[in-house]
Amino acid sequence: MYDAILLAGDRYHKAEDAFAGVGPALEAAGLKVLYTTNYSALNSDLLRGKRLLAILRDGMLWPDGDDQPYDVWMRPEQEAAIEQFVASGGAFMPLHNAGWAYPWRNGYRRVMGGYYQGHPPIAPFEVSVVNADHPITQGVTDYEITDEQHFLWFDYDRVTLLLKSRGQNGMESAAGWAYQYGKGRVAYLANGHTVDILRHPMVQRLLHNAAQWLVTTDKAD
Repeated sequence: MYDAILLAGDRYHKAEDAFAGVGPALEAAGLKVLYTTNYSALNSDLLRGKRLLAILRDGMLWPDGDDQPYDVWMRPEQEAAIEQFVASGGAFMPLHNAGWAYPWRNGYRRVMGGYYQGHPPIAPFEVSVVNADHPITQGVTDYEITDEQHFLWFDYDRVTLLLKSRGQNGMESAAGWAYQYGKGRVAYLANGHTVDILRHPMVQRLLHNAAQWLVTTDKAD
């Protein structure tokens, strides 16, 4: 019986990379993971009885070809299912591009705690720990990584900022946050374009710590 879901894979990101890079962290937290690319199956029935939902994919579909405008795949009933899942005690781990091209007015945006703005080409940049006291950052030190530096809005009045990135041009962004939503928990981590990036030692430490924190039975902050 699965108790976690990892939804991954899109035009720009291989599902296999996410499965290989994120899956071990979820399994180490004692979770039996359903690995899937089937975004349309994400609903309240699929989430029932699960402990955690992780997403590493964007919100885009390309029904008319790669050179045509994209469609957003997430439907209002899927937003509602995710929000109810987390508010009732479930855990949500949006990763890397899980805020890109998603609905931004209602449940998904409320639960994630932030939203994607954009990113420059892949390049080296620094990631620094801004909250060393949180369980997710235990054992994590500042590190350099070559990845897409994602820029995001985040709800600074609701979430706990854990990490920030700083590009070679000096531009900074949130790179990770966590907070409690209703009875559940949410942790966002920005790194993750390829399996090699996901296997960076500090990224792996963050993923392992986040998975453990998300599914802990004590939800008190």
